[in-house]
Amino acid sequence: MSRPPISFRRYMALTALSAAAVCAIAFAINAAVDPLWHFGGNRFTGVNPHFNERLSKINLLQRRMADYDCLIFGSSRGTLMPGDAFAPHRCFNLSFASGQIEEFIAYADYLRHLGMRPKLVVVGVDGFNFLREGRDPPSIPDFVRELRAPPGVLADYLSAGSLALSWQALTQPGTPRYYDRNFDCVIRADAPAFDPARFRSAEGLQRNDARRRQSIPFDSANSRLYGELAKRFPDARVLAYVPPVSAWRIDEMERNGLLDGYLDALYATAGHFPRLIDFSLPGEQTARTDNTYDGSHYAVAVNREMAAQLMSEGAPAWGVEVTGAGRDVYQRRYRQALLAFRDAQEFRASAHLP
Repeated sequence: MSRPPISFRRYMALTALSAAAVCAIAFAINAAVDPLWHFGGNRFTGVNPHFNERLSKINLLQRRMADYDCLIFGSSRGTLMPGDAFAPHRCFNLSFASGQIEEFIAYADYLRHLGMRPKLVVVGVDGFNFLREGRDPPSIPDFVRELRAPPGVLADYLSAGSLALSWQALTQPGTPRYYDRNFDCVIRADAPAFDPARFRSAEGLQRNDARRRQSIPFDSANSRLYGELAKRFPDARVLAYVPPVSAWRIDEMERNGLLDGYLDALYATAGHFPRLIDFSLPGEQTARTDNTYDGSHYAVAVNREMAAQLMSEGAPAWGVEVTGAGRDVYQRRYRQALLAFRDAQEFRASAHLP
């Protein structure tokens, strides 16, 4: 005996129930993996990939804003700067991949709108912010531009897109840097060794135009934007630093006639801060291959040393303090350091040393 056909109303109810079940399963998976950092991060592996730092870091910060009296702005290089390195301040690292100065200003306005008034602000200054052409357009989320709340956990996690991110977090290793259970950025133990012969890929590992970008001149015009950022926090102590890049990269800049423009842009920027230390000066740290995986992103231990020097009252142990130095002195330090690097390279080559 055949069953009677189900009514249209019952069919719709069963369809709705099935859709609700699928949504519930998707939400449960996304909440457990937490790819956008609404909860406690990835409960399965403890590895939190940097899928969308511009959003996920706000999701994390807005739940704990009262815990912090310090902000760190920077690019992916800056993500490896530990917040606890500036103790007794409690720093939230708001750095994100390819972070640009226009984005930092927008986020500063957003956080001020939320009521955040840090006592210390640390700003990473990257050379690509001064490229005369070829810069990526700033990527500022709409909610940041419009000074409104981010999308929220239901909007984020009841979606197939987030489910795809969760699957990727569980099945793919990702890039050499990731965030641990405490949302501190670290370098994978199996990260590749830095090969100086391949340093040209360091600035934009996955970019098709990475090589062309190595020959674009620098311009000082954007230095004024760093002054605008500093003004957003009139009651804070604002410190700046230039993250290290490999000495091989600086050597190529000089050979291509770009180094003077690079230094001029940094020197102009230093005038907007009470302290700016340039750690890209060729020297012991930037001539090594065991403290970076690409000549651009340096080990957490190196970043801790930089933080200690920024907080110290004395002269930096390595790098060069740009604020207060004369332009000629700054450029001369670079020339001397670069000559010493080249001499060391020639000696190693002649002695057949690694």
